[in-house]
Amino acid sequence: VLSFEMSSCVVCQGAGLLPGLRSCERLCPLCEGVAGWPEVLPNVLEMNRSGDVGEAIRNGVVFRQIRAMHDEDTVRVYQAYNDRIARAACKANSFQGPLEDGIWSATRMTWIKPSAVWMAYRCGWTVMKDKNQSAVLALDLSKPRFLDLLKSAMLSHGEGAGATKGNPVVVQWDPERLMCLGAAVREKDAYTQGIQQMRSIQIGLRGRGSEMLLDPRFVRNITNVTEDFRRAHAALSAEPSDTTAAVAALWPYRQEEPMIVPFEVRDILQMDAPCRF
Repeated sequence: VLSFEMSSCVVCQGAGLLPGLRSCERLCPLCEGVAGWPEVLPNVLEMNRSGDVGEAIRNGVVFRQIRAMHDEDTVRVYQAYNDRIARAACKANSFQGPLEDGIWSATRMTWIKPSAVWMAYRCGWTVMKDKNQSAVLALDLSKPRFLDLLKSAMLSHGEGAGATKGNPVVVQWDPERLMCLGAAVREKDAYTQGIQQMRSIQIGLRGRGSEMLLDPRFVRNITNVTEDFRRAHAALSAEPSDTTAAVAALWPYRQEEPMIVPFEVRDILQMDAPCRF
């Protein structure tokens, strides 16, 4: 078990302000607005361009953190589907569309993830795996309802076999993925590498949890971002590979940033657990 002193302000991540809140102009109460105190960590774009997380993250200072494209009202997560489900969901801006077509079910367990590169690893950038993962949808969820959803979560880690089977929301903290150009990882790991000291949240939904995906108050908008993933894959698989172009393709407008998570939810998700790997 390893634990380390923090390398950046654990409240604002070195920004000096409180991002993602309606009180976003307020100074951080811990570092009192001293931007970069004591160290600014590399952002998601920088880490993916370089393939390096930096010494502080290698030492485990942000072991469990929710990084997502988010603002005051919404948080973006991803899911992979086949083309028919993706088209029907986007046309209706709701999973009610594919549900009525009989091609989507609210009774099956489904997973949502805010990390685009983890989604790319899981679906092979929509081109390296099967046809049921040939499209990626970005779901813009209500941030307040997303945080409420996490209050009912049960961690899969450390539980007995089957302990989470009946829970509507299950959370796993898996090693974050970054873009990687090494020849050995191209096919096996879909041009990505796992970062053991930096974990990414995966959220499993079943029963009442899955049914929330039908609620327009929860799922605000559905966007097909498949072409962004394919452009990124094209840049990574080109000769020579180009992570800068891949990053620009995957995040053309915004990037994933750390979310401020209420203490109640942090406790449920064990976000302040010491770094273990």
